[in-house]
Amino acid sequence: MKYLKTTLFLSLASLLMTGNLYGQYSSDRGIGIAENSRPVTDVVYQAPDSLDAEKIKTKQIHVAFDIIEQKDKPSGVSVLNPDEFLNTDYSSSLYDVTGRVGGLLWYNNIWGLGDALIMIDGVPRNLNDVRLEEVEQITYLKGASKAVLYGSHAANGVILITTRRGKSQEREINFRVNSGISTPKLLPEYLNAPDYMTLYNEARMNDGLSEFYDPALIENHRSGNIYRYPDLDYYSSEYLRSFVSNTNVNADISAGTENARFYANFGWINNTTLLNYGEGSREMDNRFNARGNVDLRINNSISGSLDVATIIYNSRRGLGDYWANAGTIQPNKYAPLIPIDLIHPDAEESLILAQNSKNIIDDNYLLGGTQEYLTNPIADLLAGGYNQYINRVIQITNRIDFDLSRMLSGLSFHTQFNADYHNSYNQSINNEYATYAPTWNTTGPDSIINLQKFGEDIRTGTQNISGTSQVRNLGFSMYFSYKKTFNTDHNITGLLIGKTNYISTNGIYQPETNANLGLQLVYKFKHKYWVDFSGALDNSTKLPENKRIGISPTITLSWLLSEEEFLAGSGTVDFLKFSLSGGIFNTDNEISDFYLYDGTYAPDRYFSWHDNLYLNRSTTALQGENPDLTFSKRKEIFASLEGAFLDRLIWFETTFFMTRMDGLPTQRFSQYPSYFNTFVPYVNYNADQYTGVDFMMNLNKNLGDVNLNIGLNGIYVKSNAAVRDELYSFDYLNREGKPVDAIFGLVSDGFFNDQTDIDNHPKQAFGEVVPGDIKYVDQNDDGIIDANDEVEIGKWTSPLTLFLNFSMSYKNITLFIQGSGSTGGNGVKNNDYYWVDGDDKYSIVVTDRWTEGTSSTASYPRLSSQSSTNNFRYSDFWIYGSNRFNLARMQLTYDLPARILSNSFIKGFGIFVNGSGLLTISKNKDILDLTVSGEPQMRYFTAGLRAKF
Repeated sequence: MKYLKTTLFLSLASLLMTGNLYGQYSSDRGIGIAENSRPVTDVVYQAPDSLDAEKIKTKQIHVAFDIIEQKDKPSGVSVLNPDEFLNTDYSSSLYDVTGRVGGLLWYNNIWGLGDALIMIDGVPRNLNDVRLEEVEQITYLKGASKAVLYGSHAANGVILITTRRGKSQEREINFRVNSGISTPKLLPEYLNAPDYMTLYNEARMNDGLSEFYDPALIENHRSGNIYRYPDLDYYSSEYLRSFVSNTNVNADISAGTENARFYANFGWINNTTLLNYGEGSREMDNRFNARGNVDLRINNSISGSLDVATIIYNSRRGLGDYWANAGTIQPNKYAPLIPIDLIHPDAEESLILAQNSKNIIDDNYLLGGTQEYLTNPIADLLAGGYNQYINRVIQITNRIDFDLSRMLSGLSFHTQFNADYHNSYNQSINNEYATYAPTWNTTGPDSIINLQKFGEDIRTGTQNISGTSQVRNLGFSMYFSYKKTFNTDHNITGLLIGKTNYISTNGIYQPETNANLGLQLVYKFKHKYWVDFSGALDNSTKLPENKRIGISPTITLSWLLSEEEFLAGSGTVDFLKFSLSGGIFNTDNEISDFYLYDGTYAPDRYFSWHDNLYLNRSTTALQGENPDLTFSKRKEIFASLEGAFLDRLIWFETTFFMTRMDGLPTQRFSQYPSYFNTFVPYVNYNADQYTGVDFMMNLNKNLGDVNLNIGLNGIYVKSNAAVRDELYSFDYLNREGKPVDAIFGLVSDGFFNDQTDIDNHPKQAFGEVVPGDIKYVDQNDDGIIDANDEVEIGKWTSPLTLFLNFSMSYKNITLFIQGSGSTGGNGVKNNDYYWVDGDDKYSIVVTDRWTEGTSSTASYPRLSSQSSTNNFRYSDFWIYGSNRFNLARMQLTYDLPARILSNSFIKGFGIFVNGSGLLTISKNKDILDLTVSGEPQMRYFTAGLRAKF
C-alpha cells in the first residue's frame, strides 16, 4: 500500500514538472481510469430535462460503491445533478435542494425515519463540508436494500454526494459572484413600558394583591425622561439593522487528458448580522473553502485519485445572549445609558465616579444597570468584549483502483482511505464592566443626585481560548467488483466490500466506530429483468460481545416493462420500470449510548452508624444488565414504479413503502414493581411503523421558443407507535397505536366565567383556579381532571409534504419558481412569548386576555403575577395547525446569446436575481414566521453573475 501511494504522488509530480498534464499517454492499450472511479462526464441523469428513452440507457449515476447506467437504476433511489438546475435556481447550500426530491420531510429526513447518513465521496461527513457548486451528483438511497451496503449506521437511508472531477478536455474556468440582502420575516412584538406596568397591576389584582406600579409612575414612563423612566425596545432601529448583507464568490477550474485530470474549487461567503450597536455592528461570518480533486492513470492496470479539501470558518459575535435577553427583560427595568451631563453639579462624588469610568460612551454616557441587572445585553455589546468561533477542516481522500481483468475478465479491486481533521475553538476577549444606578432628584428639573456603582471596569487584554474540539475521522474501505456479460443477454454484477470508520472527539472516551462487510449480487437478463441481493455483516461496539455481529439481507426484483414486445412499439410509453424490494436491516442508531447492556451502579447517599465514628456511602443501581441486547431491525417492503410517456412529455417516479423499526431499546418499567425501577435493564421491545408513498412527477413541453417545465415532488407518510411498553389506567392514554410523534394533552372547554362555574365543574388538580382560567374536559368522568385526562391532541410532523417547481424559458430568459406546502401537522405555543405568568415580559398576545368585560370574546386566559400551572400546560388550547404554503424560491436568469460571445475568450455569461423564503400563506402565518429568543427568520434577495472561460 505504501508503495502504491508513493507511486501515485510521484506520478503526479512527474506530470506536473514535465508539463505532460495535458499530453497524450504513450500506450494505445490503456484502459483509462477504472470504471468504478471514473467521474460522471457528458451523460448524467436528471429526468425532467432529458427523458429520451435511448439516452436513458446510457446515463450514469452513482450508487453504493458503484457507477451504473440509468436504465439499471435501482428502486428506492433518486438522483439530482446540480449542473442541470444550478444556473436557473442558484444556491450554494445543499439544504436548498430538498424540494427537488420526493420522499424528504426535510433536507436529511427520508421517509420520516430520522437523520440519513451523509456520505461525501464515500466518506461519512457533514452537509456543511461541501458547497453545491462543488457537487457533481446527489444520490438519495432511500430503500433499505440500497443503503444496506454502508452498514448499520445507514439504516435511516443515505445521501450520497459526489464532488466534481476534472474532465478530458481543455481548461475550463467557471466564476460566479452574487451579493444581496436579507430582511426579517417577522419580529416579536412586546408591550411598551407603560402598557406592561398597567397589565402587571391587573395581574396582581387578579391574584387579590395590590397594584405594584403607581399610576403617576406609569404615566411618567409614557412621556417622561427616558433615562429616568425607561421604555426599552430591543427590536428598535436603534439596535437593529433593517437588513443583513451577504456576499458569495465561487470559482472553479478543471482540465485534463486521458491520463491525468484535475478539478479545483475556491469559495468565499461573507454575512453580517442584524445587530447594529456596539460590538454587534462588527458581527460577521466568513467562510473560505478550497478543494482539489486529482485523477491519474498510473499504468494500464492501476489508476487512482487524491482529493484534498479545506474549510476555514470564522464567526465573530458580541458577548452575551442578546436575542434571549430581548425576549425576557421587561422594558421598564433599567436605562441602558446614564447621561453624565444630567449629574447635578453638587453631586461631586458621583461626578468623580463618572469621570473615573473606563467605559464612557460617546463622551457622555455611563452604562446603566440595577442591583437586579448588574449586567445587561446593551452593556454587553458596548463593553463586554467579543467571541470569535474558529473552525478549521481538512479532508484527504485517497483512492486506488486496480483492473484485474488479466486475472479474470470483469474483475477489479478498489481501495479508499480518508483522513479528516476538524478543529474548532472559541477565542474571546472577556471584559468586566461597571454599571451605575442613578438616584434622581424629587423636585425641579430632572438631575442625578447620586450614583450607585455595581462591579468594576476590568480589561485584561487577554485572549481566552475555550470550547476546544478536535474531531478525527479515519476510514478505510476496499472492495472487489465483478461485471461480466455472457452471450449478450446475461449480465452479472458482484461486489464484495469491507469498510471501517473511526471518529474520535477530544474529551469523549468512546470513539464512534462502524465496520461491516457487504455483498451484492445482481443478475440482469437482457436488461429487462433484475434480481438484486444486497446484504451486510454488521458489527456494533454498542452491543455485548456475543451480540455484536448481525446479518442484514435484502432482495430486489425489477422489470423493465417498456422493453417488452407489448410496449416496445408503443407511441405512449417511452420508459416504464417496476421494482419490488424487501429486507431486514440491522441498526444500532437507536442505541443511545455505549454499555446500555451492562448493569450500571453509582454512589448514592451518605450514612453513618449510631456511633457516628465513620461516614459511609451507599451504592445504587442505575440500570440492570442485559447480555442479550441486540440490534434494532428495519424491516421493510416497498414497490417502485418509474416511467416516461408521450414522447418525453411526462415523467414520474413513485415508491410505496412499509417500514417497521423493530426491537427498539427500552426499559420495560411495566414489568417491575416501582421500588425495583433502578434495576430495570434495556431490552429490544418497542416498535415504530411508517407507511407511505413518495413521488416525483414532471411535465416538459416545448412551445416554439418557449420551454415549460412543471414538477411536483412530495411524500405522504403515516407513522404508528406499533409496540410500546406502557401500563396506563385508561386505554385512551396508551401511546401504542398512535402516531410516533403524537402530542398528548388536555382538551380545553373555554374559560371559567365565575365561581359558580368553578363549583359545578370537576376539580382541576393543577392549583387553585379562578374565573378566567382555562377549563378542561374530564375524560374519564372521575370528578378530577389530572394527567389521566390527557389524550392525543395533534402530531408534530405534517404527514403530507409537497414541492411544486415551475420553470419557463423564452430564448435566453428563464423564470424559476418553487412553492412548498405541508398539511396535517401541529405545533404548540409553549414558549415565553405565549406562556406568560409571574413578572414575565408581556408580548402582544396578552392584549386578548380574559377580563370580566371581555369574557365572551377573550382568546387568552387571565393574567396572573403568580405561577399559572393550570393554564400553561399542554392542551389543545395552545395547539395550532402548521398547514402552510410557501413561496420558497424564485429566480430570473438572463444568459447572453452565444453568438455575441463567439469571438471572445468568454464561453458563457449570465446574470440573475433571486429570492428565497419570500412568502408564507397560512392561517397561522404570524406563528410560523416568528422566532422567539433567537435570530429571526429571514427573506433573502440576491443579484449575481456567472461567467465561463
